[in-house]
Amino acid sequence: MLEDFWKGLGGKFAERWLTALFSPAFAFWAGGFLAWLYGHGWSAVERLGWLGALRQWTADARDLPFVAQALLVVGLLILITLSGLLLQHLSRPTLRLLEGYWPARSTSVREWSRRRLSDRANESATRLRALLAIPTDTRSAIEAGELGRLRGSYQQVPPRPGQRMPTRLGNVLRAAELRPGSRYGLDAVTCWPRLWLLLPKDSRQEVAAARIGLYLSVQSWLCAVAFTVFVVWAWWAPVVGLAVAWVTYYTRMLAAARTYGTLIESCFDIHRGLLYAALNWPRPANPLEEYAAGQRISAYLTSGSRQTSPTFTDPPPTITVLPS
Repeated sequence: MLEDFWKGLGGKFAERWLTALFSPAFAFWAGGFLAWLYGHGWSAVERLGWLGALRQWTADARDLPFVAQALLVVGLLILITLSGLLLQHLSRPTLRLLEGYWPARSTSVREWSRRRLSDRANESATRLRALLAIPTDTRSAIEAGELGRLRGSYQQVPPRPGQRMPTRLGNVLRAAELRPGSRYGLDAVTCWPRLWLLLPKDSRQEVAAARIGLYLSVQSWLCAVAFTVFVVWAWWAPVVGLAVAWVTYYTRMLAAARTYGTLIESCFDIHRGLLYAALNWPRPANPLEEYAAGQRISAYLTSGSRQTSPTFTDPPPTITVLPS
């Protein structure tokens, strides 16, 4: 039994190491080691080569007893794990900052950035309308490509200037947040936590995976920015860190935000009927009635109601399948 215990412990330990090796925290500390190597150990590499320098650095560790070596490895894993937990803790507030929810003292900067992005969005909307006015059969290939690009970017910006955020990431998520309200009258901030509890398992897994992907991109961005502190050992650390942060933001993070926002919209598109059924709210007969009903549901979930309408419907009957 004890042998089985150690086998199980070794398997879990290997699993933890495998997870840590592909985490942003491991990349951060590995990069920090390279920066330290550049600042302190490069002379040994030049004299002895990589293999000889590695043997010299690990000589003391190889002379330690097996238990001490094991504790050293466990200590490294604990360091990476704790760093990962810290990143998870910082992911949410960092995402809020990247969206553009900045302190009150930065109002002037926030408004300047918001107006700049808003003006760009207005120019793109004007160009989009001009391209749509061109007949399809006379539209050139370049104009068709530009039209497709502008249509995609138009969906990533809230329609009203007052709803726009000072960052591209904030606009992508805000646009997805506002779309269920403009389509169905359902306020996403109010209705999403309730709808989440009703979603089928597959839909929940897809949304959860997209959210994890978004948070992982935020953690990678955090590690890239934090990597600049290794300038004390390597002059190139800020250059590499800021470059990786820029690439992460404009490629991985924005793409993850678009995927996450699209999945939330899709959940409202497909599963909003579950919210009506769970609240015993009568289903609207047409899109116009649905928009008004959605607004009433949002208000009802926000502050309740003392009205006599609408009349609640009976919940659908539960069908029990008897064993044959």
